[in-house]
Amino acid sequence: MLKLTGFAVNEFLQGYVTCNTERINSDECTAFAACSLQGRVVANGWALELADGIGLIVHRSIAQVLRDYLQPYLQFSKCKLTDSEDGVYVARASNDLGARFLPEWNVVVETGQSTAATNSDVSAQINECLIEHKMVLLQQPCSAQHLPQMLDLEKHGAVDFDKGCYLGQEVVARAQFRGAVKRGLAEFDLPADKTVTVELGQSLTHENTKGDVVMIGAQKGLWVTKL
Repeated sequence: MLKLTGFAVNEFLQGYVTCNTERINSDECTAFAACSLQGRVVANGWALELADGIGLIVHRSIAQVLRDYLQPYLQFSKCKLTDSEDGVYVARASNDLGARFLPEWNVVVETGQSTAATNSDVSAQINECLIEHKMVLLQQPCSAQHLPQMLDLEKHGAVDFDKGCYLGQEVVARAQFRGAVKRGLAEFDLPADKTVTVELGQSLTHENTKGDVVMIGAQKGLWVTKL
């Protein structure tokens, strides 16, 4: 989790993420994306209100990408991006800890009293859950390749088409309202032949269909393909 602190953090982020930052709260994670000028998703994840700022929860492989994306604009703001990343982990919602993240799962920010070290690693389970719900969490090989709509991010509340301008907004809005999105997210079965390697970001042909792989699970994956 990258943490932004300082004056008017919400207002600053409003110009650089696709969600409406006025809706970010501490009870439920808010899906967001950060886009390039061309409207391609550089990074995505979930925003969370903290006592001293806003946390941006992303895949660890893309944390530096998002940091580099925000840094030039932070120079002209009164906000600060903390030098280190904070740890987060997921816990069963029944434990009544943290903020709602996925059905049956909450996100918990690590503290001295709650640490992931005392919990079992459920990364594989969360990955499968994301794929099951067709929710993409971008990793570095897939950065800046697709419009938010190609990743179904608007279906999960990550894109607000009524908010003000943000980086890449013109392209994203034009694609939405002019019907220019010809590719979308779909599930596919991984090849039964285990000698065939499927990698993130790979352009793959499978069962006469072509797509760009954005998530890989145990038996299924998500790719961006023609609608």
